[in-house]
Amino acid sequence: MRLRVLPFLLSAALLMADENPFEAPPELQAFARQHTMARHGVPAKVSALLKAFFAPPEEGGLGIIYDNAYTRTPKEAWRDRKANCLTLTALYVVACKSIDLEARYGEPLRISRWRRVGSTVRFERHVVAVVPAGSLGQELVADFLPEVRRDTQLIAPMEPKRVLALFHSNRAVELLAESRPEDALASAHRSIQVDPAMGVGWNILGVVQRAQGLDAEAEASFRKALAVDPRDGAPCGNMENLLRAQGRVEEAQTYRDRGLEIRKKDPFFNAFLAEEALGEGQLDEAERRIKQAIRLLPREPEFYWVQARVALARGRTKDAIKALEKARKWAQPEMQAQYDSKLTLLRNIKPE
Repeated sequence: MRLRVLPFLLSAALLMADENPFEAPPELQAFARQHTMARHGVPAKVSALLKAFFAPPEEGGLGIIYDNAYTRTPKEAWRDRKANCLTLTALYVVACKSIDLEARYGEPLRISRWRRVGSTVRFERHVVAVVPAGSLGQELVADFLPEVRRDTQLIAPMEPKRVLALFHSNRAVELLAESRPEDALASAHRSIQVDPAMGVGWNILGVVQRAQGLDAEAEASFRKALAVDPRDGAPCGNMENLLRAQGRVEEAQTYRDRGLEIRKKDPFFNAFLAEEALGEGQLDEAERRIKQAIRLLPREPEFYWVQARVALARGRTKDAIKALEKARKWAQPEMQAQYDSKLTLLRNIKPE
């Protein structure tokens, strides 16, 4: 597939205060009806709709490509044919509602993600779309990367205002990375206005405030983040850094200890640190961290993929094969073929 290069689309836009970021594109309802009208039953309709999102334009689809450069609105995703997880979920929810299918947001309880944006390490909650399937208690989960499936993991309902607040906090981080601190501050404040009970929003507000030299305001925001969500370790690290820079070493150590206690129990944070260490060539640290992640969550295939890469970096092909075999074992059926191809390549490597 050939991609058009549109550099200006990679710049996060600042929304007006009264603008609804999740407003549906005008063409969306007709598109959704076109791809679902011949389908009978909720499962068939939502499956057809989801496939149409990713089918190439020559087959009548949108040809959407996953792109985490910045968090688009559904209208921007329609225009660019690019979107990240949150945007895809929002676009899918409004598409379902446009054809009178009930759809809501949800958050898988065992999944979290850490990502570096510029100099900021960001904790990202995973948002999915949930559609009742018609049978009592049966639901279909759309969790981009693209598929609709019944999922056995626990999914907590997520209010639309929280998803909207996450959108604004994402934008704040992206604008800060683009050296647009005033726009970032406006987006961070908007997140808090939408959902003042979301710790992530307060933490991002503190990060933006500190970047502007507003240390007192940043400290207050980090404390508020911890007050509304004591289990989030990200504000602890930010508080530690701020206090240490001010010479308040004992207070800083308190927050460092608190943050480490929280994060050591998060398998995804350990996996993130393993990938960071692997990228920096710190193989001992990478191996230690990914082992800890696997101890905490032994059925997560992505962890074994990281473990395989660490083993390969050490020249231990047999250990890499064992890790990939475990990744395949715990992967969703539709993902196992990807691991099969990797295993074939490794098994064909001849020892030196």
